[in-house]
Amino acid sequence: MSYQLGDTVPAPLADSVGPGTNILVSGPAMSGKRALMLEVLGHGARQGDGSVVVTANDGGAQIYREYREIAPVDEAYVRIIDSIGSTGNGDLEGIVESVSSPGDLTGIGIEFSQISKDAAGNGVDRIRVAFDSLSALLMYVDLERLFRFLHVFTRQIQSKDWIGMFAIDPDSHEPKVINTLNQLFDGVFEIRVPDDGGREIRARGFGNPPTEWVPLD
Repeated sequence: MSYQLGDTVPAPLADSVGPGTNILVSGPAMSGKRALMLEVLGHGARQGDGSVVVTANDGGAQIYREYREIAPVDEAYVRIIDSIGSTGNGDLEGIVESVSSPGDLTGIGIEFSQISKDAAGNGVDRIRVAFDSLSALLMYVDLERLFRFLHVFTRQIQSKDWIGMFAIDPDSHEPKVINTLNQLFDGVFEIRVPDDGGREIRARGFGNPPTEWVPLD
């Protein structure tokens, strides 16, 4: 069964994606990439889907607060991998798991595999994953190492019929980096901020021609 994306993603782009889909969410800093991903997770939570967030920017407690504002569903399954080693997650034991730094790709992978087992044990077979962000990881690891890690990570999502969304800031990287990482994803949601204000979004990939730019706000 497809994953409905909700009203956050304008209908001309895609109102749903199939199980196993991995999406690159590309846009400049402060363009709302994380908010978009959390809204898609929250929409799923209201339908009984589980949520997993990997954060390499802000602490797990902050991400959890943002998520709960969007998805106040008490019984929702949510797990967060905090890769910045932040403190203040003590009252979220069992929800937030920490690794030492965004460069600890092995640790992130181990925690993700443990969450996969935990979700299965709790009878949760539909999961939406948000990764914030690949740009932060590229400050710690080189492109080749990140590509190998993401190849395994996205294949895990695909094999379990989950969906994944991965944020990146294209302005922070050479075109070669973006082009290389694009190979790992089924499609891209591109966000831009025009000079006259507002935000616009379009979709590329997903087996279709690029869509037109449409308002996101």
